[in-house]
Amino acid sequence: MKSFTSFILILSFFAMSVSSLLAVDQYYNFPKQSVKGSVAFEKKRKLCLFPFRTANKEAKFSYLATGLPSVLFSELRNMEYVYVEYPHADIIYHSFGANPEKTLQERVDFESEGYKKKKKDVTTQEDLQDLRVGKKVLQPDKDPRYIKLELKQIFETKAPFFEDAYSLSGKFGCDYTLTGEFSANDQSLKINVELFDEYEGKAHKFSHNTSFVRSYQELSPLGEEIRKYLQGKETTLVQVEVSGVESSLIYLDGIYLGKSPVLDKKFPIGKRELYVFKEGYHPHKQTIYLEAGKSFHTDVKLVKIASSSFLTVNSNEEADVYLGVTHLGKTPIENVPIPVGMNRLRVSKEGFIDSFRGVDAQEGKLSSFDIEMRPGKSEIYYPNKQNVFLDHSYKDFATYSLYGTLLFYAGYLYFNVTANKAREAARPQIQITNYAIIDTMYKANQSEFAGWYLYQSMLINEADSNYWRNKNVAGTLPIENRKDRQLVASPMTIGIGIMLVSAITFYVLGWDNESFDFGFIPMGTGKSSASGATATSTLPESYGYFQYNGRF
Repeated sequence: MKSFTSFILILSFFAMSVSSLLAVDQYYNFPKQSVKGSVAFEKKRKLCLFPFRTANKEAKFSYLATGLPSVLFSELRNMEYVYVEYPHADIIYHSFGANPEKTLQERVDFESEGYKKKKKDVTTQEDLQDLRVGKKVLQPDKDPRYIKLELKQIFETKAPFFEDAYSLSGKFGCDYTLTGEFSANDQSLKINVELFDEYEGKAHKFSHNTSFVRSYQELSPLGEEIRKYLQGKETTLVQVEVSGVESSLIYLDGIYLGKSPVLDKKFPIGKRELYVFKEGYHPHKQTIYLEAGKSFHTDVKLVKIASSSFLTVNSNEEADVYLGVTHLGKTPIENVPIPVGMNRLRVSKEGFIDSFRGVDAQEGKLSSFDIEMRPGKSEIYYPNKQNVFLDHSYKDFATYSLYGTLLFYAGYLYFNVTANKAREAARPQIQITNYAIIDTMYKANQSEFAGWYLYQSMLINEADSNYWRNKNVAGTLPIENRKDRQLVASPMTIGIGIMLVSAITFYVLGWDNESFDFGFIPMGTGKSSASGATATSTLPESYGYFQYNGRF
């Protein structure tokens, strides 16, 4: 019978599995599906710098073994990418089906909700060839020939010889290996650098001579030469100035070049994206073209953000008013135009505690604040403003109260368990469970019945006494009171309630209107252009942040 039942179950499972496979195949219609092949190109390469070798035995030159590659690391660390004309394919998806038109990712995007047509990514060797011959032009973040570069210093190993470069690449996962050697005396320093490309199996060597005294300061030409080789393209001089606005942030292809004016930066030729940002102004975004043999210069004109909201601040002491990092003047200030959006107000005066308020500036509306300045030092007040007793803050007492809740709950469990144990321990000794047993004992031996009954009653009373003594201390919570779901008060349940209320109370007392930091850099939309530029672009809608700091 068991064998027959097992056979029936096996047949059932087999039938279910077959029917499921057929259902999936019919649902997805695999035989008629077609997917175009695609290629996922490499996204990142790693450059490893190792200690340099030297034949000098003098101890005063030993620091150069790691010092020189460290300086080169500083020269190269702002390299965002390397340029590789023939990038390697990480993953190759082969075509299948009778009529492949879209890649798998394109099909997923097309069939998903809210689909928006976007520019086609480079997913085939044919697309890559179009980039090489100039039929297609993409920004570096979309062009697979521009590969992100990660730099890593590996100084825990002994200074390697060039012959060890291949094995080091495999051991540390390096795509490029930078090794070298130097010879130094009190007057001069000679450096030979070897850059090994693990993918190509080729090495490129660089040489540099400088004075020993200024060896670190004069390594920039060597770093520039290595950078030019890795970037794989000719560079040109980039100069960016901002009219009427100082210290604007300049980015090229997402790489930070510095604050305006930028006058001496070299960058690879080609199509680039220039981005200029200054708080309080519309950001400037522009497509530029860097050409071989021609330096690029532009003078950007930033447009100030129009203010359509207003701020009034009064205080009992004349104090400086700051909105974000912008100084608005001294109190009282009335109907001062400010940008729309979230921001933080700070009122400050020497000898008084800084006062902070969150500002939600809305278009066409006035935000008004009356600030009471209190004597004291901000650097002392704010770290200690939440203290309740000594250096214990509201947060500390809220935490202590939660610990107290756990302590009383542990007591609640302990006394409940003890109460139940008191009855369970007496249960095996108690024989009076029903009237029939009492009647039988009375008829069997009337002379011993009274003593037996009194002893049984004593056991019952003692067990009940122990039970209720512990139960009255423990009490009953509504979640465990199955009879009427009511709370039975006791020291433990009252303690739990007091500790919970205390925790919430201390938690709430720890909040005030100075416990929030709001920040927002409101931006508008529009168009702007720069002289000397060849393209105009639409500005991003906004750039902002919202930071929430809870000081308990």
